[in-house]
Amino acid sequence: MMAPLGITEFIAHPDLLNDRSLSKGQKTFLKSTYGLPLDAEELDLYKHASGRQTYTPVEHSEATCIAGRRGGKTGKIASTMAIYEAFRDHGVPPGEEAFVMLLAPTVKQARIAFRCIRSYLRGSRVLSKHIVSVTKDEIVLDNSITIGCYASTYDGVRGRTIVAAICDEMAFWPHDEAAANPDEEVLAALRPGMATVRNPKLLKISTPFAKQGVLWKEYQRRSELDFPVLQFSSAELNPTLKPSILEKERNRDEGKFCREYLAEFVDSINGWIVPELLEPCIVRGRLEVPYKSDVTFLAVADPAFVHDDFALAVLSRGDDGRIVVHRVVRWSGTKAAPLGHEDVLAQVKSILTEYQINSLTGDQHCFDVIRQLLERLGVHYRKYNFDARTRAEIFANLRHLLSQRKIELLDNPELVRQLRNLQEHRTDRGQVDIRPGGGGKDDLAVAVALAASELSKQPAAPSPFLVSGPPPLRTDYSYWAGPTYTTLNVEPDIGAAIIDGRRLTPEQVNRLLFGDD
Repeated sequence: MMAPLGITEFIAHPDLLNDRSLSKGQKTFLKSTYGLPLDAEELDLYKHASGRQTYTPVEHSEATCIAGRRGGKTGKIASTMAIYEAFRDHGVPPGEEAFVMLLAPTVKQARIAFRCIRSYLRGSRVLSKHIVSVTKDEIVLDNSITIGCYASTYDGVRGRTIVAAICDEMAFWPHDEAAANPDEEVLAALRPGMATVRNPKLLKISTPFAKQGVLWKEYQRRSELDFPVLQFSSAELNPTLKPSILEKERNRDEGKFCREYLAEFVDSINGWIVPELLEPCIVRGRLEVPYKSDVTFLAVADPAFVHDDFALAVLSRGDDGRIVVHRVVRWSGTKAAPLGHEDVLAQVKSILTEYQINSLTGDQHCFDVIRQLLERLGVHYRKYNFDARTRAEIFANLRHLLSQRKIELLDNPELVRQLRNLQEHRTDRGQVDIRPGGGGKDDLAVAVALAASELSKQPAAPSPFLVSGPPPLRTDYSYWAGPTYTTLNVEPDIGAAIIDGRRLTPEQVNRLLFGDD
């Protein structure tokens, strides 16, 4: 359909994209991806950006661009490559539908490149004539190729013939192996769709973020990979950026400036809990700790019953203030097979009984339903109201315990993975929020952090209250104890409670421990 023009000629051609504004940095990336000759300035840029000392002009089916913000990575690189590939001869059989896929963490993000592509095509004297239809998320061309927006899910890319895939903001794709759509799995699902295509293109392009995921791994190995991985600052891709604006951003926050404008992976978001703090507190080989009679126990749940996980953590605190994680458990559900309330809570009750606990703490999620079911099982369910500050508070306390080595963690791979994956995020109002990076899960981490936080607030002594009866149940009774109640003695033979020598009725005990409701 088109003359065999190189990509930079295609972009500049007055009848095609008619864009002569590409910077040297943008041209360097495009030319090196397609194996075109570089001039002296472009070669210096290539060596600096790639970490390689030589350039071999060979076209690549895959390329990665790590770029600073406002450098034109979407409008000048991703969009133009998508159009070029859409009109190129890929050897697709006549009548077979093929795709240029614009992939991003959300369809809304993918639409940014889509709008640039639509604007280019509508403004082209020649290419506009080949548009069959345009919708909110797709452009269908008369060569049976569709340019469309899609979320980065591994099931959504299957079953298609793909001539090109633009993986936008790759650093922000889920990367934890327990996430719903980890980046490596999405890429693995993409590549077979390109296997029968002549000269396919897989472009990964993003501003960097944490030192995790595909983008970080490729950056580390960029000198040895068989495709280009280039890193450009904002100014290298877009020299029209005013130095005064860049300097203002540097003065505002040096770390964020390095990441957002210099396209550097920085240590400040490597993780909320660094390995140096975490590793000494993990008791290797310890999968669980049995019941002990001389400590205060607390059980916390992070409940969910649809496609999320229901997590349970059992922790204790001894007289010395040391906190020990005794048990962590997860129950996983799916949309097709959601978790059942009764079955999960029956198993929770069984675990609580092992530790002689008759109360459980959880957040607002499904609170009334869970409370009613647990009450039938003889377990009191206490609500902990999460708000905008809760996560930052409980994880800050956990990090403090780790730094002081006052907590012992189980050698549980999922718990350790979740703790390592926690990252600090700033909200629009400047508040700190601690959440998993790359769309990972944090249910076990939340349960452990909340239990540790609540235990840290208690006096460094065993629970002041024991309820008699064979066997006695230990629980977090200090929450219901007023400051005037100092001791609670037990008469094992009759199961009566005595406070400072005064016998309480069973009704008074229940109101004291569990409130009027």
